Amino acid sequence: MSSKKTTTFTFRIDKEYEKVLREEAEERKITVNTLANQIFGEYVEWQRYMEKFGTIVLSREAFKTALELLDDKDVSILAADIAEKAPKEFILFKWKGVSPDTVTKFIKMYFDHCGYGTHDEARAGGSVTFSVRHGLGRKGSLFLKAFLETLIRSTLGKSCSSTTTTNSLVLSFQE
Repeated sequence: MSSKKTTTFTFRIDKEYEKVLREEAEERKITVNTLANQIFGEYVEWQRYMEKFGTIVLSREAFKTALELLDDKDVSILAADIAEKAPKEFILFKWKGVSPDTVTKFIKMYFDHCGYGTHDEARAGGSVTFSVRHGLGRKGSLFLKAFLETLIRSTLGKSCSSTTTTNSLVLSFQE
């Protein structure tokens, strides 16, 4: 059971939207209320910030194709350049401070909302470990490795250890 407080909020929607929402909820085997909460949560936690940061949407296949056109060095440079700028600005804008906790929240949001793949997080002995499964191929692993290592270094001043395979990455850093 969620510890969040709830409230009643009534509004009107287009009849066609209602039909689609009911069908989607039934397909997912959840209530329309739960689906609406998920949609509102996506907007409140992520989409409204992405609109303010001028983010564009790119399919996973298009991103993978773009990476394949670059050599390994350019993939790493691209990832590091992106990681040096946007994440820290986003973290400061959303959470008003940079800490291991806010950086970890950002990484979770990044994988939950951007379509790069699935992730799992583990904490033990002051260490944070992210496991990522992405389906972007070898250069996708190279990109995500360089992105996350640069993100950790540029925001927290910490180094990382990582292991990659063709479609996965495991990255650890000390809190």
